[in-house]
Amino acid sequence: MNEKQQTHQAVLVKEAMTALNPQKGCYYIDATFGQGGHSREILNRGAKVIAFDFDASAIAKGKELFRREISSQQLILQRENFNKMDESLLNLKKTLDLEISGIFFDLGTSSDQLMSKDRGFSFEAKDEVLDMRMDERLGVKACDLLKLLDEKQLAKMLFEYGGETDARAIAKKVVAARKKDPNSLDQVGTLVELIEQVKGQKTKGKIHPATKTFQALRIIVNDEINNLKETLPKALTILQESKARDKRLVCIAFHEGEDRLVKTFFKQIEVNNLGKLLNKKAITASLEELRNNPRSRSAKLRAVAI
Repeated sequence: MNEKQQTHQAVLVKEAMTALNPQKGCYYIDATFGQGGHSREILNRGAKVIAFDFDASAIAKGKELFRREISSQQLILQRENFNKMDESLLNLKKTLDLEISGIFFDLGTSSDQLMSKDRGFSFEAKDEVLDMRMDERLGVKACDLLKLLDEKQLAKMLFEYGGETDARAIAKKVVAARKKDPNSLDQVGTLVELIEQVKGQKTKGKIHPATKTFQALRIIVNDEINNLKETLPKALTILQESKARDKRLVCIAFHEGEDRLVKTFFKQIEVNNLGKLLNKKAITASLEELRNNPRSRSAKLRAVAI
C-alpha cells in the first residue's frame, strides 16, 4: 500500500465548504471531527468550530495538531458521540454565547482507524483482537457479535449493513467455527480466513473479500445507523432554535443505508417547508478527486438550508 493510500484525505472538501458556506466569526459544528480535515477548512475561513468525536486517539491528535486554535477558542473539541451534541451545547452555552450557523457530518471512517493495527479494523492485523469499537467505552466488540448472534441473525446483518451477497455462507462458516472453538473468533485472522474460504483470496485490483463483512460489523458495533437516525432531528432543532442567518445542514455519507436516511430526512424538511434542498441530487467526487483519493468513490454529499 502506498503512502497516498495510507494517509487520510478528507473527501469533497471544496463541495462541502460551498454547501456549508462558513462565515467569519460564526459557529459551526463538525459532528465527525476525525483527522480534522473539514474543521481545518472551516477555520481557514475565519469561522469557529465545535467538533465532536468519540475516538480517543482522534481527540488526542486533534489537541496536538490544533493546539493554537483550541487555545484561542476558535476550536472547541469534545470527546463525545455526535448524538450528544444537544446536551454538550447546553453545557457550552452556560459560558459562551453560541448561535450555530451550520452543522456538518462526514460519516466515513478515517484511514487511521481502518489501518490501525490494534483496533481490529484492518484485515492485515490478523493476530489482533476483532474489536472495531471506535470508542472503547462501548461494551460489545465485533468478536462478541460473532459469538452471540445465531446464523440467521448474522447473515441478515452482513447483508443489510454490508451488502454482502455471500452473507449466508459466511454466517454458516462462523457458526461452525464457533462450535469448534469460540475463542478463535476473537482474532481478526480467523474471520478473514473464514471469509476467504467462501469468497476466495484477494486478487489484484479488487477490494478485499472481507470488506463488506467488516463494514457491517463496524456499523453494528458502533450503532452508526441508529445514532444518525437519532441525531438528524436534533441537528435540525439546533439550527431552528439558532438566531444565526443562512443556516446549513450538510452531510457526506458513504454507506447506502446512511445516505438513504439523510436523503429521506432532508426531503421531509423541504416538504414540511422547514428548509430548502441545496442540491436535488447527491454531489459526488470529481474525476480528479477520484484519481487522487479512491476512497471518495462512494461519497455522496447532500445539503439543506434551514
